[in-house]
Amino acid sequence: MRNKINTLLVLALLLGLALPAYAQRTHVSSKSENDEWMMNRAEDGREFHVRIKGKLEFTDDYSDIKTMPPGSSLRIEDKFHSLTRKLEITVDATGQPRRSYSVQGQAHDFDSEARQWLSEMMLEAVRQCGYDAQRRVARLYERGGANAVLAEVSLIKNDYTKRIYLRELMTNHQLDAASARRVVQVVAREMSSAYEKRQTLSLLAEKYLDDQQTLSEFSAAIATIDSDYERGQALAVMMKRGPLTTEQLKGVLPTVAGISSDYEKAQALIRIVKSSPAEAAALQSFFEAVNSIDSAYEKARVLLTLLTAKPSGEALKLTLASAARISADYEKARVLIQIAGLIKDDETRRALVEVARSIGSEYERGRVLSAAFR
Repeated sequence: MRNKINTLLVLALLLGLALPAYAQRTHVSSKSENDEWMMNRAEDGREFHVRIKGKLEFTDDYSDIKTMPPGSSLRIEDKFHSLTRKLEITVDATGQPRRSYSVQGQAHDFDSEARQWLSEMMLEAVRQCGYDAQRRVARLYERGGANAVLAEVSLIKNDYTKRIYLRELMTNHQLDAASARRVVQVVAREMSSAYEKRQTLSLLAEKYLDDQQTLSEFSAAIATIDSDYERGQALAVMMKRGPLTTEQLKGVLPTVAGISSDYEKAQALIRIVKSSPAEAAALQSFFEAVNSIDSAYEKARVLLTLLTAKPSGEALKLTLASAARISADYEKARVLIQIAGLIKDDETRRALVEVARSIGSEYERGRVLSAAFR
C-alpha cells in the first residue's frame, strides 16, 4: 500500500512540474461565520477544501492539533491530479481527538507523512487566507521580530491577507522607525489593491508618522495607489497628523497633481491649504496641481479656500494667474472679487483688471471691476 501511495505522489509531482508557469490559475476563497471557518483553494491540477469548527489550537508547525474543545472538528479534502486525500478530526466521548485519514478512499494510518501533509495544508490556509493569523504573527514575531513577519507577508499572495498580517503586527507590537518604513515599502511594492493599501497605510499613520523619513516613505506609497478616492483618503489621514514641512509638501503635491478626478484633487488641495499653508518654496508645486484641475467649479473652490487663509503677496499673484485660466465667467468672477478685497498694491490691481477683461459676461465683469475700485 505504501509503495502504491508513493508512486502516486511521484506521478502527481511530475504532472505538476510539467504544467507551464503561465497556465497556473489560482482561486482562493474563505469565510467565517457561527464559529466555523471554511477555505476553498483551486489551481490547475489541484484543489483543496478546509472546514474548521470551533477554536482549535495547532502545534507551531501545524503538523497536529494541540487542543480541541468539545464539538469542534477539522475536515480537509485535497485533490492533486489523480491523488485524493481526506482527513477528519473530531472529539470523542473522552475529549480526545479522533482522526479519520484516507488516501484514494482507502483508510490510512495518520503517520509522519500524513502529519507533513497536514502541516502543508494548514500552513497554506494560514498563510493565504489568514486563519489563525493572530497566533501566527505572534509566533513569527517571537522568533524573529518584525523582519520575520514581513518576510512571511512577502510569501502571501493576496492583499487582503497581507493586510491582516500587517494589522496584527502594527496593532500588537511596537515597531521601530526602520520596521515602520519597511511596512510602508511592503505596501507600496507588494500590494496592488487600492483599498487594502489605503487601509494598511491608515493604520500605520495612527502611530508611526512622527518619524520624518517614514513620513516621506508614506507619501511615496500614496502615489502608488491607483484609485483617486483611496489616494485622497490616504492623503487625508496624512494631513491629520499636523502641518507638513516645505519639503514634505513638495513631495506630496506631485502625488495630488496625479489624481485624475477633479473633485478628489480639489478635496486633497483644500485639506493641504487648511492644514499646511504652502510656504514660498512649495507655492510653485501647489499651483501646478491647482492648474491641472479642468473643472472651473473645483478650481474656484480651491482658490477661494486659499484666499480665506490670507495668502502672501506672492501667493496672491499666483492665485490671480490661476484664476485667469478658469473658463466659466461666474466662477472666475467669484475668485477675482475675493482677490480684489485683499489687494494692497496698484500693480496687482492692474493685473486683476486685465484678467477681468477676459470675462465674457458684462454683468460678471462689472461686478469684478466694481470690487477692484471700491
